[in-house]
This record gives sequence, C-alpha cells and structure tokens, in this order.
Amino acid sequence: MSLTNADVDAVLQDPLQVAMNSGRPVVLYVSNNVPVELIHACGCFPLQLPTAPRADYGRADRYLEPNFDPMVRAALEQLLAGELDKASLLVLPRTLDAWQRLYYYLCELRRSFGESVPEPFLYDLQQLPTEASADYNLVSTELLAKRLQALGGVTLTDDALTGAIEHYNRIRAQLRGLIGRRWKQPSKLRGADALDLYTAAGRLDADRLERALDSLLAMRGEAAPGRRVLLVGSPHDSAAVHRAIERAGGQVVADFHARGDWNLTPDLALKSSPDRLPSGAPLRAVSRHYHERTLSTRSMALTTSALTELARASAAEVAVFFYYAEEEALTWDFPAQSEALAAGGVPSLLLPQQAYPPTPDLETRVKEFLEHVFGGQP
Repeated sequence: MSLTNADVDAVLQDPLQVAMNSGRPVVLYVSNNVPVELIHACGCFPLQLPTAPRADYGRADRYLEPNFDPMVRAALEQLLAGELDKASLLVLPRTLDAWQRLYYYLCELRRSFGESVPEPFLYDLQQLPTEASADYNLVSTELLAKRLQALGGVTLTDDALTGAIEHYNRIRAQLRGLIGRRWKQPSKLRGADALDLYTAAGRLDADRLERALDSLLAMRGEAAPGRRVLLVGSPHDSAAVHRAIERAGGQVVADFHARGDWNLTPDLALKSSPDRLPSGAPLRAVSRHYHERTLSTRSMALTTSALTELARASAAEVAVFFYYAEEEALTWDFPAQSEALAAGGVPSLLLPQQAYPPTPDLETRVKEFLEHVFGGQP
C-alpha cells in the first residue's frame, strides 16, 4: 500500500496470524451482514473468511456444482483442506444466496460425510422493510448471541455490547475518513489500497485495527491518477481488477459490492445515552442496524438510489460492471442501474462472464472503453 502500516501489511500477507494467535475463539464471517460487534462483545475474534483463487479445487468439486459462486468454491476448498480448523464457528448470513446454500452443504458434509470443518451457523437475517422482519431478526440475533456466549464462555451484558458498538463506530468513522480520500478530486487513495483496507479491517482485532487506522489517517495521501471509475457487481477478494483498471488508465474511486463500500454503513445508533437505555436495548439496536442499514443482494433497499448516490459522492466519471461467469442474481440489476447512472452522465461498461481470477483481456477492454468515452484524452 502507498499508505503503509505494519499490522495492515502483515494480515494482508498472512490472513490468519492475528486471529489464530489471539487466545480467543475464532468466529469466521463472510459479509457486512454479520454483526461483528456481537462477536467481539461475546469474547470471540471476528475474522472475515479469507478467500482467494486456488490452483486446485479437487476437494470442493467433489460436492459443489460447477456453476457455484467462485468465491464460495474457493472458501470450501480452503475449509476442506483443513486450513481453518482452528476456527470455532462460521457464521453465514441468509442475505447472500450462495453463502446460505454453503451453510446447508456444510451441515450435510459434517453429518453425512464426516468432513471436519468449523461448525456452520446460519444468521437468519431478513431484510424486508417491515416490522415483522424486525421482530424476526431480533429472535435471530438473540439465537446468535446465545451461541456466541456459549462459545466465548461469557454472559453478554448491555455494557459489553455497548462498548463494542462504540468501538466499531469509531472504526467506521476512521474507515469513512480514509476511504473518503479517494472521493476527493484528485483522488488521494488508490482503489487497490482502499480494497486492501477493507480486507485488513476484517482480519485485525478491534484494538489493533483502530490504532492502525489512526496511524494511516495521520499520513498524507498522494494523488492517484486516472479516470474516475465506479466498480459495480461481483465482490472482489483481491485488488487484481483494481490494478488492471489502473493500468488501463482508470482509477477505482468507489466499490459498489459486498467486499467494498457496502461496508461503509452509518454508525450503529443507540437511541439514547447508555445510562438510560432499557435492558436489552443494545442487542435490539444491533439487530435493527443489520436489518435496515446494511446492503445485500436481498436487502430490498433502494440499491439503485444507493448506487447513484455513491457515484455522485465519489464524482465517478464512468462505471465498470464486473460479473463472474457464475453470477446469477446481480446481473438482473444491471439494466436499471446502468440507465440510472447514464441519466446522471456516467456511462457504463459491462463485463459479464468474467473468470476467477480475472484474465488479462480485462485490461484491454477497459482501456478501449476509456478511450471511446474520453477520445483518447488523459
């Protein structure tokens, strides 16, 4: 990264080192729809499941269909290879179809095939904008809290959860401050570095993460040249696409996907000062936040409006829609999303059927698009 920090650099190189040496039960999670505050408050270490393209998928391919989401396929290969055996729990949200299906596969692999993988837990989060969904989600969050308390050997208190909420709210504010640098004109943070920040944030414990982000905020950002690109579609577990876009003359100034700016949620709000909160209010606040304030493919939120707002905030000049060949859900949103962006003066490039990892021709496609839009002008 151009903004360097020893802790961040270390977990980018070795995703497991901090979590596995923490002395706490490690709880894996996969997306921004899982309450890390609750995991932390129950004495466990929240670790975002690290995925990356694999040289071989022989173990996973014994069980998964070939058109399965490639990141899920990579995750299962890693799990079956025993690389995450020290993890105690894997929390999978209902908000992402491929990960929900992985939950059922893992249950059956443990029960019927004797595979040794971390215990899967389905966080059954509904995102319909109704009070019935809110009530349902509170029960789901209480069930998750019960399992985490047993795992961490603690009794969850309102004070502990309030403290965790305040801690992660500070981290949210720090991330917003750092990520906001690439929204400046000119951008002061490379898109690849921003994605690395999101990745590292899912691997460091809250205390070390807060110190690392403070250190990074104190550094001056350097101008990141290139046409301002909004990257939309499938999530990315490496910055390969960001670097390809940069080599083509672009710069990713915003990431509208599950491993990118979907993590930039507002602070998790407690309705009044902690000393006046009724019993159980922090847990209800956590449940409500992940119901109402986090995006997913099932959020039923105005995702097109969220996209156009991100394009405006980041001053994006163009959008690149990138979808893996196995993507079944997100592509349905492309017509409405690209039309809305075009209405705001942001033309789009569609890159469907992409490989995992991406192939070199992506850079050529992006370069040709930028030259077409801007007439070869830098």
